[in-house]
Amino acid sequence: MTRSSATMVSVLGDEKFDVIVDPVGGQVRTESLRLLAPGGRLLLVGNASGDWQHGVDGNAVWQGNFVVAGFNAGGYLPAHPEVVPAAAAAALTAAASGLADTEIELLPLADAATAHERLEGHTAQGRIVLVP
Repeated sequence: MTRSSATMVSVLGDEKFDVIVDPVGGQVRTESLRLLAPGGRLLLVGNASGDWQHGVDGNAVWQGNFVVAGFNAGGYLPAHPEVVPAAAAAALTAAASGLADTEIELLPLADAATAHERLEGHTAQGRIVLVP
């Protein structure tokens, strides 16, 4: 079943999480706060929504006893190239041990328009790979 990020709170109901990694931003970021357990951590790693005007309500963070932290690889890694080899090795080790289990869907190149619609509509699960 395909679910969009717009329905995540209603789908997850009362379930709470200790850590949420948010690459989407925008309204999904605000909704993610509602899914954090007290003391939970929200890691901001991207803004795929393209909503640059959206912000996190500091009072919601304070009242919920949350931690919000950001990491911008595109800004950090060029300024600190010495950390790249160790980070890449750790990522490969994690992936090889099964910790990076990402759903991959293969679509023929002829379905590129469908792939883009799903990405724009935030209904894609995991990654879509177009195959010529």
